[in-house]
Amino acid sequence: MRNFSEIKHRIKSVSDTRKITGAMEMISVAKMRKAVKSYESNKAYFSALRKVISDIAARSKNVAHKALCASSGKNTAYIVVASDKGLAGSFNHDILAHAEKVVSGKDNARLFAIGHVCAEYFKSRNFIVDDMFVDASYDPSIMRAAEIGETVYGMFERGEIDRAYIVYTAMQGNKAVPERLVLLPIDDCVSDCGRCDEISYEPSAEEVLCELIPQYLTGIIYGALVQSSLCEHEQRRSAMNNSTRNADELLEKLKSEYNRARQETVTGELMEIVTASYGERNDD
Repeated sequence: MRNFSEIKHRIKSVSDTRKITGAMEMISVAKMRKAVKSYESNKAYFSALRKVISDIAARSKNVAHKALCASSGKNTAYIVVASDKGLAGSFNHDILAHAEKVVSGKDNARLFAIGHVCAEYFKSRNFIVDDMFVDASYDPSIMRAAEIGETVYGMFERGEIDRAYIVYTAMQGNKAVPERLVLLPIDDCVSDCGRCDEISYEPSAEEVLCELIPQYLTGIIYGALVQSSLCEHEQRRSAMNNSTRNADELLEKLKSEYNRARQETVTGELMEIVTASYGERNDD
C-alpha cells in the first residue's frame, strides 16, 4: 500500500492532466465548428467558379490553356496535408502512411509538406521535401491556400511539373478517409460539360482563364485544408475524450485506494491506543 503523500500526489497529477485533456477537447469542438462553417460558406463560391471554367472550356472554340490540357504526369507534384501537432489519435499516421505509398517509386516527384509532422516524417525516410508550409492545416485560411496554390501553379506554368495532386484527409460521413485529388491539369472540366454553343469572352477566353484558374486552385486547396483540419480536430476531440474518461476511472481507483489507506491508518492508530490503554490497566 502506498503512503498518503504518494497517493495524494498521484491524485493531483491525474486531476491536472484531466483538466488539460478536458480543455483540449473543448478547443477541438470549437475548432471543428469553425472549420465546418468556413467550408460551407465558401463551398458555393468555388463550385460556381468551377462551373464558369467548365463553361469557358466548353463554349470557347479552340481555347488553348495549359491547365486544361491532358499531361503525361512524368513530373508530378504532391501536396501532402498533415498536422503541426500531435495528440490526434491516428490522424497523422493514417494520412502519412497513405501519402508515402502514393509518392514511393515516383522518381521525378516534387513533394510539398503542409505541417511540421509531415515534413519530419518524409525527411526521416530520406524523401526530398521541396517546400514546407507550417500553421496552414491547423487553422486554414484563404491567404495560406493562395500561397500554396501560387507556388504550385508557378511551377506548372514554368514547365517544372506537368501534374499536381493534393493528398489530404477527407470526412466521408462520420469517417476520416485519406484522399488524393488532382489539382492540375483540370482537363476534367472540359469533359464535365462537353462542347456547347460558342460564346465570346473579352478580352479573350485564355485571359479570363488566367485570372480564374489561380482562384480555382486556391478554392480546391482551401477546401482540402479545411476538411483535413476538421478531421484532425475530430480525432483530437475523440482522443482527449478517451483520455478524460480514463483519467476519471483512474481518479476513482486512486480515491478508493486513498480512503482504504486512510481507514487502515485510523484503525491501526485506534488499535495502538486500545493496546496502550489495556497495558496501563494491567500495570495497575
